[in-house]
Amino acid sequence: MDTTASGDARALPRLPSLLSLLALLVVGLATVLLPAAATPLGPDAADEVFSAGRAATHIEAVSAEPRVLGSPAHRAAREYLVGELEELGWRTSVKSGVGWFSPQDGTTQRGARVHNIVALLPGTDPTGTVVLAAHYDTVRGSPGAGDDGIGIGTVLESARAITAGPPPRNDIMVLLTDGEEDGLLGADMFTSTRSPSLGPTVVLNHEARGNSGAPVTFRISDPNGALIEALAGAPDASADSLTQLGFELLPNDTDFKHFDNAGFHAYDTAISRGSAFYHSPLDTPDRLSHESLQQMGEIALATAHSLIDADLTELDSGGEKVVTTTPWGLLYYARWVEVALTALFFVAVGWLVIARIRRAEASIWSVAAAAGVSVATVGATALAAWLPWWLAQRLAPGMASPVVSEPYRPGMYELAAVVAALGVLITAYLWARKHLSAGSLVVGAFVLIAVVAAVALPFSGAASALVLPALPALVGMHVARFVVDRPPLPVVAVAIGSIPAAVLLVPAVVLSFDAGLMFGAPLAGVFVAVLFVLTLTLWEAVLPSSRTSVGIASVTRVAGTATLASVLVCALVAGFLNRDGATEPRQEHLWYALNSDLDTAVWASPDSPRSEWSRELLIDQASPLPVEFPWRDEQMAHGPAPVAPLQAPEVEVLDDTSAGGARELRLRLSSPRGANAVGLWVDSTTATVHGATVDGHRAEPAENFGFRFWGAGPEGVEVTLTLSVLEDRVGLRIIDLSDDLSVVPGYEPPTDRVVVAPTVVVARSLRI
Repeated sequence: MDTTASGDARALPRLPSLLSLLALLVVGLATVLLPAAATPLGPDAADEVFSAGRAATHIEAVSAEPRVLGSPAHRAAREYLVGELEELGWRTSVKSGVGWFSPQDGTTQRGARVHNIVALLPGTDPTGTVVLAAHYDTVRGSPGAGDDGIGIGTVLESARAITAGPPPRNDIMVLLTDGEEDGLLGADMFTSTRSPSLGPTVVLNHEARGNSGAPVTFRISDPNGALIEALAGAPDASADSLTQLGFELLPNDTDFKHFDNAGFHAYDTAISRGSAFYHSPLDTPDRLSHESLQQMGEIALATAHSLIDADLTELDSGGEKVVTTTPWGLLYYARWVEVALTALFFVAVGWLVIARIRRAEASIWSVAAAAGVSVATVGATALAAWLPWWLAQRLAPGMASPVVSEPYRPGMYELAAVVAALGVLITAYLWARKHLSAGSLVVGAFVLIAVVAAVALPFSGAASALVLPALPALVGMHVARFVVDRPPLPVVAVAIGSIPAAVLLVPAVVLSFDAGLMFGAPLAGVFVAVLFVLTLTLWEAVLPSSRTSVGIASVTRVAGTATLASVLVCALVAGFLNRDGATEPRQEHLWYALNSDLDTAVWASPDSPRSEWSRELLIDQASPLPVEFPWRDEQMAHGPAPVAPLQAPEVEVLDDTSAGGARELRLRLSSPRGANAVGLWVDSTTATVHGATVDGHRAEPAENFGFRFWGAGPEGVEVTLTLSVLEDRVGLRIIDLSDDLSVVPGYEPPTDRVVVAPTVVVARSLRI
């Protein structure tokens, strides 16, 4: 045991420490709650400003129904958008071609005939091009008012406001890409066929993963210095280098990927609250936050104004900067500053270790043990924050949206995550105090932060997320040691040093939940742990220690029990608020597949059944369905379905030649029933694909070759395959895909449910 008396003797007074913790909490919450949301402006706002009222008219016009590639609604939206841009007087055109996506894991490739909308306002003396970008297609079954109606509204209203102002110096382009939802296909085509006349180009891309919340610029291309300076002038702009690192660890992506890879300068800005509505039939204009729309528009317009009169040839010389958001705006500095601050923090932690050891408040071994305890505690904290929602989904899976596993009302689950995290921290601290001195625990925790910051230093912004709040807190602790004999100055020093931690980390906890409960809750738990560590000197004075008359083991049990009870209360309230019938309609996946070879059909879902309605349809044990859904290897819940009178996709052999052991097939795939997409897969036991073109676009050869192609139209799509044949006849699997389940006899949509990504597949096989 290392419970050195001097470690307790130097503890701060309890009441001032408690008041300081409460004050820090108030300061942190104030940074979250006090900033007012943008006030939506109506259609009568001044011409030169952004108006959510005017932008909303565009969203309503295109979001009456899903804009799936090749659908009538998709075509109507394109015609509307072209008309609006032409009315503004911009040089408007539709650039058509093939976009393609080849996954690196060799799974089914995706392509489409895409139709990008491009409009240009020439500058008076251009040094390059500023592009306002969004995508106008949607997933199946979603009207897409958020994804990406908010981007459409932002871009069109910003373009109108720019037109109303003085002529810009640089060229301004509106780019509304197509096919984003099925593999960033329009952006792929745009960047691969871009005109050299664009010159230096900066793209402001706008996205959504929900229907509300503050827009966050979560990715900026490198070098980012000049771009951050332009963004910093926008009202309520939010950006953080850490979000870029976090997003790149996720499987999601946006058109930004192609803009960045093409060498463009680019921003990626999105809203992400209300993610339960994402990619669902409930992503409608009436549910989209006009406050979020106004704020996104103001940021886009202000940033564009900063760039349209700038010398875009200087963007490459802006250098690399680290950025984070504070209550007074963006804080940004050169990358070398992050390195210097991290080194300074490392030195300050070393000084803390030496000082505590010299005063016999800790030892090398106790500090090492405390650092190990800190590692375990942070892991347990993240797990505890994640558990409430995970358990809720096990008990009531219908509460979670099937796309991102979010409830409609996540607030109480978020509170449960924070309470669980804080409870684990307090309980772990009380347990550790039985074995280690307070001095050892403080030093060990700071050593862990220093080590993590050093390890994270190669990743821009990662170290700053720890060092910016931790360095002032550490300085406050050092100052407190020098004024220890002059109360209440030690408490004041520690409290003042902890203010940056409250200002930066409380908003970080809240913002973490924008990533969703499954990913955001454990991240929020980590930020709670860091904030707890940085204020541990105050907690040390407030919580019972080895000097108290009450047994610390008893207090630990009480703390653990109180935490569990609090979390349960939060979870019960959250469950009540999200109960069936108390929220928007719950969501279900439902797919239908007709096997035209056997004249059989199945209902299927990539999820387990979530209601009595789906359980009556999906009665068979989950298993892969490669015949009906050849692009999926995962298990699917399924059950027998009525056979719909649907025509099978057709294959016409246009040419068939063999030479030198290779065979070349030229085929035309088409859908007599006018489905949105067609697909083809080659049976790898009969042939290996060494070369392929689809609608003139070169696809990646693969041992297990297959693709889906959208927007082929009534004429279909031409496919050329170069094969090495393993059998006399090549086996092919053909499908077409649409999204109208009403074609199935007897199908009755549930009155209290909405179907996400409705899918109708007709499949056939043949040997050629």
